[in-house]
Amino acid sequence: MEWYEALILGIVQGLTEFLPISSSGHLEIASYLLKTNPSENLVFTVVVHIATAISIIYVFRKDISEIIKGLIQFKKEDIDFTLKILISSIPVGVIGVLFEKEVESFFTGNIVLVGSMLLVTAALLFFTYFKKDDSKKNISYTDAIIIGLAQALAILPGISRSGSTISMALLLNVNREKATKFSFLMVLVPIFGILILKSIKGFTEISGSSNLILFDSSYIVGFISALFSGVFACKVMLKIVKESKLIYFAAYCLLVGSIGIFFGSKNSNETFYITPIKELGELREISKNSNPPTLDSLDSHKKLIDLKKLDDEFQLDIRYASTNNFMRSKFYENERAFFNSSAAEKLIDAKNELKILGYGIIIYDAYRPWFVTKMFWEGTPENLKHFVANPENGSSHNKGCAIDIGLYDITTGESIVMISGYDEFTERAYPNYVGGSKKQRDIRDMLIRVMKKNDFTVYEYEWWHFNYNKCNSGIMDYSFSELDSLNSV
Repeated sequence: MEWYEALILGIVQGLTEFLPISSSGHLEIASYLLKTNPSENLVFTVVVHIATAISIIYVFRKDISEIIKGLIQFKKEDIDFTLKILISSIPVGVIGVLFEKEVESFFTGNIVLVGSMLLVTAALLFFTYFKKDDSKKNISYTDAIIIGLAQALAILPGISRSGSTISMALLLNVNREKATKFSFLMVLVPIFGILILKSIKGFTEISGSSNLILFDSSYIVGFISALFSGVFACKVMLKIVKESKLIYFAAYCLLVGSIGIFFGSKNSNETFYITPIKELGELREISKNSNPPTLDSLDSHKKLIDLKKLDDEFQLDIRYASTNNFMRSKFYENERAFFNSSAAEKLIDAKNELKILGYGIIIYDAYRPWFVTKMFWEGTPENLKHFVANPENGSSHNKGCAIDIGLYDITTGESIVMISGYDEFTERAYPNYVGGSKKQRDIRDMLIRVMKKNDFTVYEYEWWHFNYNKCNSGIMDYSFSELDSLNSV
């Protein structure tokens, strides 16, 4: 993540953590617009949440000091307040500990999910409009549990934590000032609880990297920007709640949520990008000077066939023949799709079955030279390497026995919006991913089912990647032009 991206995201977090418009949701939207790596979002979220927690401590320093003094002096009022804070943290604590992986799966740049949850936030804020009269009621233990459940709901990106907890408190007829104070102070327990747990397990595990993220300058920039913007927003929010102006934020969440759903649905197949950990020139040099595994000695290149020449109903969208791919670089000389002849026959069978169902096949990639697999591996960050093949063993692509495909509508010729984009390195790419719409899951499962019926196996991390089960070819390292020369002899 670049420093300017961290600066923007830190400011977004600081402002939106306290304004009732969802910090996690806006971080996802900002990351989506900036095209930062979604896999980094959870790490950055933890860092900037710590910053905003410190901003809460600063703004409420007098209240916190009084509470601590009261606890030392065993004052009933302060003991009760502290117990209610702890009780309110139980729901989010249970979800965070027991469903950590499920929580992480929401932070994948799913803008449709974020937009939908912003509409929920809008509804919660709208209902507070009818609670114009302030009361003197304090928070009871039952209220603390209910408000805690609202906070647990805010784990979803797009549900505002401050918006949901303050709205719930107001709907429970709690005094506005007390509701706001309780809402802001209750978040300290889960934030510092997460920090302690992650510190015990090894804080760097969050990012899946061996580098200490605290020494990453981008996280420091994000921390500082979130801290100062958080102090500002916290003070503003206190005034907003007191003056009963939450309805304006309901309108804002409704607008942003609707826009998010609209554009998220339109751009679900937008190209996913990473920042390669090495420059392209360096990757080419490494690949050139590397020793590949044992290469084919069976003339497997003679079994390769050009799929477009075999059947012109295939649509080609060979991403690596352009810069429209996850590394933004061109790897192939031209747009060609070579495939093992036996596998091609089965692919034709699958194509014909899909045609009856109204779908055609888009080919994103087929045979891939070994040197390209080596470049992908060396350029991909460690925590994303399960999405690329290990060059030490070679890939089924290197044998001409793997195919990356999508679908298009036979009637219109337009590509089908799938559950994730091609080469999207997020959990949405998993063949068993349960998110997205039912229609998207059904289409994905239908494609997998047809391909399995025709002797292909889907790769466990990518719904679009299919390996031919009866492949008997070896690993090859020929470029497309070299294949043409060899096959013309």
